[in-house]
Amino acid sequence: MRFRIQLAAFGAALAAASATAQEQAAGPLPYDYVFANYALTELDSGGIEIGGSIEVANRVNVFGAYQDWELDGDFDREAFHIGAGYRWTMSPRTDFIAKLAYADTELERSGQPDLDEQGLVLSGEIRGWVGERLELSGELLLDDSLDDIETVLEFGAQYHSKSTFSLGGRFRVDEDDTTLLLGARFYFGPSAR
Repeated sequence: MRFRIQLAAFGAALAAASATAQEQAAGPLPYDYVFANYALTELDSGGIEIGGSIEVANRVNVFGAYQDWELDGDFDREAFHIGAGYRWTMSPRTDFIAKLAYADTELERSGQPDLDEQGLVLSGEIRGWVGERLELSGELLLDDSLDDIETVLEFGAQYHSKSTFSLGGRFRVDEDDTTLLLGARFYFGPSAR
């Protein structure tokens, strides 16, 4: 419940910032991109995340991601997600996206049997411009790809230095761990600003 309240507060702040920002946005938010991130789970462990998104119809995008990182020095997490999202325009500068994805997650644990589970991930995300080149996002995910439904909260930022490139990352908090993902996005197609 606390995650939902935090996401609602972040969404309200994002919408207010988008509505009152003095700078003019360069266009709609892009949904055609590929990305690569480094996942920092602790000071001495981490991993990678790669993926992409493509808009296949008006307001509809499909996406996929592969994640492979170490958690707490005792767990190796490998996950693959593929899904689709539908977006609503909240303002010219802010979108809400509802997403559903299939997830295959494997946990390798030292001294314990490995877990290999599949399930669904349902999420709601708010993305918005808070400046001419700065995009912020917040997402609440309900992940059913392991034994129990896990609630995950993510906050992100992207700085668009060019129409086809941005640097940024996400701060991911779930019930057990916190992960910082830092990397780049490369935009293509008609949704590139």
